[in-house]
Amino acid sequence: MIRTSLVNGAIAIAVAAIVLSLSACTDEQPSTEDKVASRVESLGIESEPAPKLEAEAKTEVETLVDSKVITKDYIPSLVSGEKLVQNLCSQCHGDKIIPFVQSYPNIKGQKAGYILKQLRDFKSDERQDLYMQSVVKHLSDEDLQDVAAFYGTLKPLDLYNRTKEYYHQ
Repeated sequence: MIRTSLVNGAIAIAVAAIVLSLSACTDEQPSTEDKVASRVESLGIESEPAPKLEAEAKTEVETLVDSKVITKDYIPSLVSGEKLVQNLCSQCHGDKIIPFVQSYPNIKGQKAGYILKQLRDFKSDERQDLYMQSVVKHLSDEDLQDVAAFYGTLKPLDLYNRTKEYYHQ
């Protein structure tokens, strides 16, 4: 009995591997709906989503994608990002002040996507900080992407050694 179930399991895995390898050979990619339907079917769930709920979910996802993720084929400019950082950001997030003011985050070397999300949240008032909100209020989304990309290319500041150097001068 155990041997039969192992053989059946091995056959199922082999069939799945063949199907996956054959699907990888084709240029046609299954849609997200097809992938979800296939997964639901493989789990043995026999239900169709209600059309109203499906439409609401689609609208919600489109809104989320439009406002948070998709950037209209813009390639961030590191030069512009560096200028913005020097003029707007370095007074609080610069090397000279970060080791001594713990309330200012050390964002050098942080992932650009994370910084961009935080900047967008400040701009949309989803994240509250009066100073940051006033700084980003008049910046375009391209400016925010430039700043995020620039910070993402920097080496993180070693706060321990920087503070130690300052106090031992």
